[in-house]
Amino acid sequence: MQSMLTRFPKIDAVFTVNDPMAIGASLAARQMHRDDFFIISVDGSPDIEAAIKDPNTKILALSYQDPYLMAVKAVRAGQDILNGKTIKPVITLIPPTLITERNVATIPGWSAPH
Repeated sequence: MQSMLTRFPKIDAVFTVNDPMAIGASLAARQMHRDDFFIISVDGSPDIEAAIKDPNTKILALSYQDPYLMAVKAVRAGQDILNGKTIKPVITLIPPTLITERNVATIPGWSAPH
């Protein structure tokens, strides 16, 4: 991220594919005194909660993926297959939740059953 910030004097926004990348991008922006863009991420890991609450963060939002729900659905599908059932649809969509500083306290966490 530091290389990108050095190379490009104008950046509108940054999208990262996971929370560690977002946290690193925000840190790089802070180190290079850049406040001209925002960061959006995907995951919802425990580390992102503190980062998104930080008033100096560049991270504005993230798309929360629920690994607990993903595991529950995968195990149920596996049980169904073992019991001879045909799984339809083959792709199971789990809607993500948009998390911002306003609702970050609602992240159930990666290991919390709900």
